[in-house]
Amino acid sequence: MKNLVKMFGALLLVTSTAWAADNSIYIDQAGSSSTIDLKQDGSANKIFGVGDSEGTAATFTGGSQTVDIQQIGASNLLGIDANTTVDSGVGVDLTYIITGSNSVASIDINGDGLGVAANNTIDIRQTGSYNDLMLDLLGTGNSLTATATGGDYNDFNFTIDADTTTVNTAISGGGGNTTTLVLGTDKATVDITAVGASNTISLTQSGAGDATNGMNFDLDINGSSNSVTTTQSGSQFNDVDVNITGSSNAWTINQSD
Repeated sequence: MKNLVKMFGALLLVTSTAWAADNSIYIDQAGSSSTIDLKQDGSANKIFGVGDSEGTAATFTGGSQTVDIQQIGASNLLGIDANTTVDSGVGVDLTYIITGSNSVASIDINGDGLGVAANNTIDIRQTGSYNDLMLDLLGTGNSLTATATGGDYNDFNFTIDADTTTVNTAISGGGGNTTTLVLGTDKATVDITAVGASNTISLTQSGAGDATNGMNFDLDINGSSNSVTTTQSGSQFNDVDVNITGSSNAWTINQSD
């Protein structure tokens, strides 16, 4: 299938070249088996949809897509809406690397529920402070890895409605960081590691497990002033493994069935 990528704006960055502030990339991509590599270096970098509107997400449509995005600098903006339209095979392989502070990223895998997502691989890496990332993920057989290092007040906010999904998140260094996961999914495996201070972890799972697997949650914190809130539901095999070293920790864990 023919791949179509439309990019309009001040600068189009697909190499490692450094540019000045306010780089913008506008994307409307259609077609399967695409490989897209974008790098922005500066401040106030922006990736969003065609039409010069920061409220319009960049669109990626089709299966078997490999998308690598790297933003370097402060006050970056990213908006992605990926509709894989496949219920088997490979969906989206997305790597997003942000190095800097005061950035906002919004990633929607499966285009606001317009299609079917399956076998997506998401890799998110944040370095810096005051970065805010929101991810919506649908489908089945997905893998999500998210790390934040070396900064304060970084925020991961994940809404996942995807069966048989593996989630690994890690935050180290700094203080005031938060990780929020809301999973309406069956048989999810979640592993969260937090090393640092003042971390807040919140996990809600509302899908269904069974007698042998489903709703597995492992948490390992090494730090202080941590708060952990866990709510799991379903039909048996709720599993929580918590290992916290530090002080002033508050736990609230609820499991049903």
